[in-house]
Amino acid sequence: MSKIITDEKVIEEFLTRGVENIYPNKEFLKKQLLSGKKLTMYLGIDPTGPTLHLGHMIPIKKLGEFQKLGHKAILLIGDFTAMIGDPTDKSATRKQLTRKQVLNNCKLYKRQISTFLNFGFGGADLKYNSKWLGRLSFEKLLELSSYLTHSQMIKRSMFQDRINNGKDIYINEFMYPLMQGYDSVAMDVDGEIGGNDQTFNMLVGRDLLKKIKNKEKFVMTVKLLADSTGKKMGKTEGNMASLTDDNNEMFGKVMSWTDGVMISAFELCTNVPMEEIKKIEKDLQEGINPKDFKLKLAYEIVRIY
Repeated sequence: MSKIITDEKVIEEFLTRGVENIYPNKEFLKKQLLSGKKLTMYLGIDPTGPTLHLGHMIPIKKLGEFQKLGHKAILLIGDFTAMIGDPTDKSATRKQLTRKQVLNNCKLYKRQISTFLNFGFGGADLKYNSKWLGRLSFEKLLELSSYLTHSQMIKRSMFQDRINNGKDIYINEFMYPLMQGYDSVAMDVDGEIGGNDQTFNMLVGRDLLKKIKNKEKFVMTVKLLADSTGKKMGKTEGNMASLTDDNNEMFGKVMSWTDGVMISAFELCTNVPMEEIKKIEKDLQEGINPKDFKLKLAYEIVRIY
């Protein structure tokens, strides 16, 4: 059984580096981590593509840090939710996937994630949400849907954008946050981690767990790796290094990133101490040639994988 680490300095680093927000608040989670109680936190990934990329690894790396603190980590493969399609940040409806496509997509995930998570004896759990979502009765689904209102859903920015642009919103897209939210109830977790673009979905899970089991779930949102224009770097944008890239490909892709993404990438994608990153940021502001720093960034990222 792994020892629970309650070192305040280590916990403070965990609560701040790469973190966008913590719900209900940072103090709530810090108090739990300092208590020595073993907590359970999960990260859900929908296998919508055949490989993971560096953007996926930001919350996975953070989940690995949580595990190193002595707590229980769960990696949840959204094999059911991937067939529905998460509407987050999408200006059009996602193309629905078959179960065969979904299962084929996640074949490499466990091996790729093992860079940060230990799946050995007593280690992280690997779960699939079809185990409970695939068995939900229509009666239970109606009961769950009574916890969400139309006004809650329609306020989401991506839905407002679609309405303003005359694009359709399908009922199954309304159901997605409910399905993801029910994952928290089914696994009875203490917390969930994900990118800040998943905030709405994760908070639905927090609401459901509170209403159904009277349990306070914490939510940790991590920053997204974005380019200098603010675009999220990922497979959709075509500017993200895949974990199936060889060393040279990954190195080259990182070197092609704009200088404006460097500090964010050092914080989110490497193990370089924050003190050193702050010095690099200061040097860049003073006009030092960024090439050497970018070479270091590419090297630090490639060496991890």
